[in-house]
Amino acid sequence: MEEGKRVRYVRRKNRPGNVKWLIKTLILVFCLFSGYYFIHSSFFAISSIEVLGIKELTSAQIVALSGLSKGENIFQIDRSAAESKIALNTMVAGVEVKRKLPRSIQINILERVPVALIPVTGGLIEIDHEGLVLKKVSQINQESRTIITGMDIPSTMAVGKKVSSEKLEMGLAMIAQMDEEARKTIAEINVFNPQKILAYTVEGTEVRFGNQEDFQEKFTRFLQVLKEVKDGDQLKNIEYIDVSFSGKPVIFYRK
Repeated sequence: MEEGKRVRYVRRKNRPGNVKWLIKTLILVFCLFSGYYFIHSSFFAISSIEVLGIKELTSAQIVALSGLSKGENIFQIDRSAAESKIALNTMVAGVEVKRKLPRSIQINILERVPVALIPVTGGLIEIDHEGLVLKKVSQINQESRTIITGMDIPSTMAVGKKVSSEKLEMGLAMIAQMDEEARKTIAEINVFNPQKILAYTVEGTEVRFGNQEDFQEKFTRFLQVLKEVKDGDQLKNIEYIDVSFSGKPVIFYRK
């Protein structure tokens, strides 16, 4: 060391900025851990599961299908998996599982609507407006759908399968045009002969439509006749109504 020169030792001081950064980091870590444990605490344990939009199905069926249960943490459930499980039921056309914080689950269901019955060996199959088989029934109940006859449908037709038939499409097109009153009145539609489509009321009155040409116009005229005779309580005295041609429908009364 050169003579005459001094070595100065300076003691470094902690910078205020370093201390603040450390404190902020510790606070952030604390908040993260606190938030994690709070989210996974019993405060968010599912206490209710509500099912909306059902008529044919029951809440118990939907909840069982979903695999969800009370007591689970609402943030740990797999909504997509639950929706996929529920959608396996043929009666379900659409499903959405929603979290309702802090402790509720809401399941919104879009059900398929049964519109008709088709006789098969050993009973009947219930179908929706697309011809999808929803279930099999052994007998007609009080809330019976219109029966579509005149088709050769195998009894082995499985639930969830679609019945593919041009004749069925004609029958379903008729049903699609019916209002609630018409559905209560028309018991059967026979599509065996596409040139001579027939329908039968609950009183046994036959309705003749002819072929499917101008079908919608024919059916509209029949519905108008149906309204008129129902208002006069004459339907039970009618043997048949013929709307198979253009012009005024022919009404033939029983003798």
